[in-house]
Amino acid sequence: MKKNKIKQTIKNKSLFRLLILTTISIIFGLIYTAIISKTDKEFINKSLNSFFSNLDKLNYINAFKNCILSNYLLVTIIWLLGMSIIGIPLILLMLVLKSFILGFTISSILYFYKFKGIVICIFYIIPLILNLFVTLYLSYYSINFSKNLIGVLFFKKSLGLKIMVKKYLKILLISSIIILISSIIEIFVIPSILNFLQI
Repeated sequence: MKKNKIKQTIKNKSLFRLLILTTISIIFGLIYTAIISKTDKEFINKSLNSFFSNLDKLNYINAFKNCILSNYLLVTIIWLLGMSIIGIPLILLMLVLKSFILGFTISSILYFYKFKGIVICIFYIIPLILNLFVTLYLSYYSINFSKNLIGVLFFKKSLGLKIMVKKYLKILLISSIIILISSIIEIFVIPSILNFLQI
């Protein structure tokens, strides 16, 4: 009973640390737009204008293929890194980058589109938040799996490797389903809403 409580406390602390890391990375992303050079701001402004003005010309099939490929690639890499002994730093790096990108995207849209940017953000960041949730969720379990694997291989802990792998495969399946939903929303739903609102 005591061991279970200790394990649960450790898991809760690990999740809390990841949430703190995610929050800090988002905050850095939010403030980054304000500190970059004028040239970079102009480039970002042009990129955003080009993106939003061409939403009605979007090739949905190609965009969906690219979106789902990049999303699944990230999920697969994080999942595989969890099965390695040295994967934890890289998993954390990917979580930081994903969180930073979310913060940077929000701040860039709000900076250049002002009040209109609030409307854009409400819809546009939905798939980004879902993707970040998957990254956080998968990172948490990947790091735990990696730690457990180290315990089994080097400290001869009897944790039941088959049960661990089955649970880890379920995590991959759940993450994949959420990523699929997120990709569908990002490519087929959000552009239609933004076009309807004439953003």
